[in-house]
Amino acid sequence: MRRIFILLLVACAAAAGTTRTGNAIADAAQTPAVETPLTQMADTERAFAARAAEVGWKQAFLEYFAPDAVGFEAGAAGLARDQVAAQPDPPKGHSLVWEPRYGDIAGSGELGYLTGPSTSQSPGRAARHQVYASVWKKQRDGNYKVVLDVGVGTPRAAAFAPGLVRAPNPNRFSGDYDDRTPPLAAADGVLNAALRLGQAGGYRGRLAAEARLHRPGVMPLVGPTRIQTWLATQPALTLGDTRYSESARSGDLGYTWGTYQIVRGPARAGGPRRVEEGFYARVWTRERTGQWQVALDVLQPQ
Repeated sequence: MRRIFILLLVACAAAAGTTRTGNAIADAAQTPAVETPLTQMADTERAFAARAAEVGWKQAFLEYFAPDAVGFEAGAAGLARDQVAAQPDPPKGHSLVWEPRYGDIAGSGELGYLTGPSTSQSPGRAARHQVYASVWKKQRDGNYKVVLDVGVGTPRAAAFAPGLVRAPNPNRFSGDYDDRTPPLAAADGVLNAALRLGQAGGYRGRLAAEARLHRPGVMPLVGPTRIQTWLATQPALTLGDTRYSESARSGDLGYTWGTYQIVRGPARAGGPRRVEEGFYARVWTRERTGQWQVALDVLQPQ
């Protein structure tokens, strides 16, 4: 009888333990994910894309671009919203679909970037694939808005890892040393000068661990090794001029943009040399040593 009583006590205790464990699992499953500045920025990008599907890309761009956002159109840099407003309305049935898949945000949380695949399609026409890059900045009202947006066409849909991946930066700058390194604008200018001697050599030692290079008509190049190999086949810049730079308050992330020129060989034997001109945009991250590294680099010919 005593043994039966003990067994009953053990069974009750086990049942109680199972109930507590089950409740703990249920509670954990119901706990919402903690929102971070990066996820908030990405959610805003997703809302932007959803709004474009609802009212068209033109209206959505006007709503989600900051008043001082810059755009590159017709060979000139200007206010993006003015440039968008001057564009004709998209044709009926036209769609522009995109999704943030990769990016980063400053430690101070007010400045970051996102990139991912985008697809544009009009009725009766084949889909056009791009890879976009947007720089986001938190506004006075606490909402994120686009301050720079550039995209390049790709031969096919660009592949990205599932979900949203944050750019790795294990040696992120934290401002915990005597900072004597040059500001971001100076780093951008030094790079432009080096690129006039050769692109592969210019970027050497200045690329972040998972740097991305976006070039028109080329699938995105990721990582210093692949980037350097491809750049070895490209001519040097003949001109490169920094036009703007901005860094986050935390000093660990920033972006620059400017103008560039490349003189390319003739498209066919005996043909004229081609002059390519346009704008570049770069996102930079800062190492613990204080050195700026290129995380994302985009050329947009005009």
